[in-house]
Amino acid sequence: MVTTERTTEIRYGPGDQARCGILGAMPTAPTISPREREVLLAVADHLTNAEIADRLYVSVRTVESHVSALLRKLGARDRRELAARAPGLATAGAPAGFVVGAPQLPTSFVGRTAERDAVVRLVGESRVTTVLGPGGAGKTRLALAATEAAAAGFPDGATFVNLVPARPGSVLESVAAGLGVLPRPQQPLPDVVAGQLAGRALLVLDNCEHVADDVADVITALTTANPRLSVLTTSRERLGVPGETVLQLGPLPAGGEAVALFTDRAKAVDPAFDADPAQVAELCRELNGSPLNIELAAARVASLGLDGLRAGLADDPLRVLAAARGEPRHRSLRSVIEWSHRLLGDEERTVLARVSRFRHGFDLDGAAALSPDLSVGAVSDVLGRLVDKSLVTVHREAGTWSLFDGVARFAREQPGPSAEVAARYRRWAAGRARELTGRLGGDWRDEFDRVADDLRACVADEPEHALAADLARLTYARGFLAEAAAHWRTAADRAPTPAATAAELARAGSCVHLLSHARDHYDLLLVAAERADGDPAARAGCLAAAVVLAERFRGAGFITDPVPPAELDRMLAEAARLAGNSAQVAVARAWHSGPGPQTVTAEAAEHAVAAAAGDPLLLSAALDARCTAEALAGRPDLAHRTTQERVDLVTKADRTDPHAALEVLDAFRSAITYAVATGALADALRVSRRAATDPALAGHPYWGRGGLVTTLALTGRFADALALADELWRATAGTGTPRNATLGVPLLAAALAAGLSGDEPAMIRWRTRAADVAGVAHLAGSANLAPLDAFVRARVALHTGTGSAELLAEAGAEFARGRFDGYAAGVTAELAVVLDAPDAEHHLARAGQHAAHNRWTAAVLTRAHARRRNDAGLRREAADRFAELGAGFEAEATATAVPAAGS
Repeated sequence: MVTTERTTEIRYGPGDQARCGILGAMPTAPTISPREREVLLAVADHLTNAEIADRLYVSVRTVESHVSALLRKLGARDRRELAARAPGLATAGAPAGFVVGAPQLPTSFVGRTAERDAVVRLVGESRVTTVLGPGGAGKTRLALAATEAAAAGFPDGATFVNLVPARPGSVLESVAAGLGVLPRPQQPLPDVVAGQLAGRALLVLDNCEHVADDVADVITALTTANPRLSVLTTSRERLGVPGETVLQLGPLPAGGEAVALFTDRAKAVDPAFDADPAQVAELCRELNGSPLNIELAAARVASLGLDGLRAGLADDPLRVLAAARGEPRHRSLRSVIEWSHRLLGDEERTVLARVSRFRHGFDLDGAAALSPDLSVGAVSDVLGRLVDKSLVTVHREAGTWSLFDGVARFAREQPGPSAEVAARYRRWAAGRARELTGRLGGDWRDEFDRVADDLRACVADEPEHALAADLARLTYARGFLAEAAAHWRTAADRAPTPAATAAELARAGSCVHLLSHARDHYDLLLVAAERADGDPAARAGCLAAAVVLAERFRGAGFITDPVPPAELDRMLAEAARLAGNSAQVAVARAWHSGPGPQTVTAEAAEHAVAAAAGDPLLLSAALDARCTAEALAGRPDLAHRTTQERVDLVTKADRTDPHAALEVLDAFRSAITYAVATGALADALRVSRRAATDPALAGHPYWGRGGLVTTLALTGRFADALALADELWRATAGTGTPRNATLGVPLLAAALAAGLSGDEPAMIRWRTRAADVAGVAHLAGSANLAPLDAFVRARVALHTGTGSAELLAEAGAEFARGRFDGYAAGVTAELAVVLDAPDAEHHLARAGQHAAHNRWTAAVLTRAHARRRNDAGLRREAADRFAELGAGFEAEATATAVPAAGS
């Protein structure tokens, strides 16, 4: 053992296995793939197979296949048991004993048993363990075997991530994809990944050498965020991470495990293989004990025999692989591959060089596309011969082939018509990208994941617009928002017309909006308008869209950097001059029609709705303008009806378009807001449940589920509300999600549930959290949250009999118009009646104004009058009203309400 300032190193070589003792069979953990994990999460959400297929963009048959596999792996009898065995998956990785993302290797693990034992021990003791060794040393096999053996010791899950596809700068995205994490709107990806790896978890990063610096940065960040996280890596070089423990792999001992490995692989190609172990041991020594070299040699036994292999070694290339023979640089994987390559015929070498361009495997159509001078049958025959020679691996179930990384690199270095092959490769990539975009409504993700790096590689060299645009759409649909934005910018640079340039930049802007806020989207639209200067209609559309963004989403990035009204006037005037009375200009005029920020006139809104008919997404923005005008006119009931129309409209939109995601997100939030504002609690509950499972919102901790907490609390489902609120709070705490007043609403709803459940300390805790996320010392200082807090305090005081004149004065204050001012007015009126306050009539009259448009306020006002008059008939009427709303707690409380003092 060698200890340095930064790392601890443990070396294993021949003989160490004997000193450590050979382990018997160790129990291994079942493995689930990332896709199976997504399906399991959906089953835990109690979705049907059809709903899961819609969420994951796969076929129902594919979902059925994954569910069957999960039932078998988990030993579950039915879907109910399957859902019950998925605790913690949504927030903390896979359950203990699972290895998410572990590859299913076609051959068994032979040898390295002592090293496996050491790695199992090290990952339990060290924060970072690196298995270090040259190419072909068996690092991946060892890491996988050790992970499966150690997984049970990590109750918060084990995840295996192959970094071969990773490029510099994309390691974190690769880790996120391996964890099954999609980028979430307005959440930094490092925080999302760190939140997913909470608790005692194991992360395995395989093949780190080509992105070692990025891996070191990611590991440092993750282990700093979670000191209980254990990371296992494989690499050809040290990562240099503080606290890193390095296990150096030496050659397999020729007399034991090397012989066992060679024999196992030889029998796989020649079941009759039976050789003298001493001769095999000598051959393994000549192969330097390298597992990959041994496997490559064993694969030739069927055609050459052991003596033939020995003769090949003696003749030239492989001979130098023996210890202390030849130059040290020849004792390498390159030497082995070069020897194998020299045995190929011209046709085999040609096809090998061509298919080496594929990054992670290829199918027969892809190989044939790069070899138009050969028939498909000829290409298939050559691939079969290359498989026999262990230079190509066949994956029969998938119908694909792949090359070892070293083989592919060597083949690409060989001289030949590389420019011509590169052009064919780009044409193939463009065709495959176009074909995949045509399958976006079906089962396409697995195929995209296999060819994604090929498409990315070709985009860099392909000057045509189509490939970049198609890849942008595919990566967006796959959930890689930042990458999609970059590809749409590239597509804009290659677009054939100014209009196409503007359209691609607008899509990039929508992605940026989902990732951060509207101001960045606005800035990109201005760039798009500038680039579209040669197309009046396109420029007008960009300017109009920028005006809408600046007015409609004023709170999302424009608060500290607002656009001057005069600039918006100028932009709208230019858009109107260029495009006349177009639908886009009409919508922009509507949003810019009021006297102040986010104010809309009814006339302009109705004109926009009429003009936008036929364009669902533009019509959604126009309906939102109408909704705003109706709310400002004191008609939340009309606004509620409009939001329902919006939700029905946008949920049918193409989800592979980022513009659609923005409208879906805003439509759901508005629908929940106005359903609650009108007391339509059944509608609020229905829309909230729908929002919580919608793909556009499901990835965010509280955008979809926050409304559900509120409606659960208002309808008296207190235990469910508190449980979900706890989930939201933990999710935002673990991922670094921006917390703002939007989150404050479900937190105050949790305070209501706690208070009406008799848990005053919890109520205080939830109110404090709400103030914290709103950034205020007292909730009265938040215009958005003050009326809700007043309602919560007054309603709990009524329930507990702790009302006071001071509380009445605070709850009866004039609040900004919003969804909860009616609730505050109603419960304040009832509190005034119970306290026999001298101004009770005033509070009753004020509540009556809200009752015209809020059914909950109408019900509580009826209850207040019943208390005041000691009227049993009114009490029954109030109870019936609450029951119709689905507010069971309020209905029961009404039935037992005591008359007011002095009634």
